Amino acid sequence: MIDLLPWHHQPLRELLARRAKLPHALLIHGNQGIGKVEFAKAMAQSLLCEANEDGIACGTCAACGWFRDGNHPDFRALLPDILAEERADGADGADDTEKNDEKKSKEIRIDQIRALGGFMTLTTHRDGFRILLIYPAETLNANAANSLLKTLEEPPAKTLILLVTDQLNRLLATIRSRCQRVLLPAPGADTAFAWLNAQGVANAASALAMAGGAPLDALVFAAPEYQAERKAFIAALSDPAGDYMAAAQSFEKSDLNHLVNWTQTWVADIALSRLAGEVRHHIDQKKAIAGIAARVHLPKLFRYESELRQVRRSIAHPLNTRLLLEQLLISYQRAIQP
Repeated sequence: MIDLLPWHHQPLRELLARRAKLPHALLIHGNQGIGKVEFAKAMAQSLLCEANEDGIACGTCAACGWFRDGNHPDFRALLPDILAEERADGADGADDTEKNDEKKSKEIRIDQIRALGGFMTLTTHRDGFRILLIYPAETLNANAANSLLKTLEEPPAKTLILLVTDQLNRLLATIRSRCQRVLLPAPGADTAFAWLNAQGVANAASALAMAGGAPLDALVFAAPEYQAERKAFIAALSDPAGDYMAAAQSFEKSDLNHLVNWTQTWVADIALSRLAGEVRHHIDQKKAIAGIAARVHLPKLFRYESELRQVRRSIAHPLNTRLLLEQLLISYQRAIQP
């Protein structure tokens, strides 16, 4: 039997028990960092497995071997070109004619959908399911989403389309309405903590707190390089009189997603500390957070939090990372002033 994340066993068994009555499309959604793509792959492999036709994939039959090696003829995965290095086994290999176009490389494009024509219309090779995995589904651009709708409205026989997202509201309402939703639950704290310990994570509690309970994110957050950069950035946020222009210059080559995430969770901890005397994310910085929380004006802090949410929506294409950081840090300094 294949290896599964511990919190995936039950929901996967429940879905596989319905294999004879599965709809043509499932929209798998839930929190970030809980393994939704891994869950979808496990489901696809289990449905294509030719040895264990009633439950979780055996992992040893010929079909499981093809799936593992990325060449099962009845499986395709569709994802943005920017994720090419992390492609799922069996990913669609459509030519990228605009590989230098950064904006389009972060989207699933209509030519990728069209390239699936033969796969979706020809008879399946193994006389079983034909499975298409699409992730992150919210990266479908408008043309690709509208093209996919045609398949969702008139799916070929024995076809299952698995769409995976943690941003459900960014999908077209017409796509959401044509899929059966599957909410993948996040693991309980004990389960997540035990799994992280089994992976050899030394600072599991801190990493899990920063990840908001998402164990796969926590695994990334526990890396020494990640922690060193986080602590350096948090040190800048901890100093109300700090030189934020210099900080913006220091971190302009850092991952902008990480910087905005650290700022958002830092601000959330300040608010929580002020209101309840607790810290949820940066638990190793409780004293510094409490010091800022004691003098902060909450309405100003909440207005800044709204600004951060606006930045998050457009973070993929900043015109100038340094200028954006300068603006965010200057706004932060104003937000925490008494």
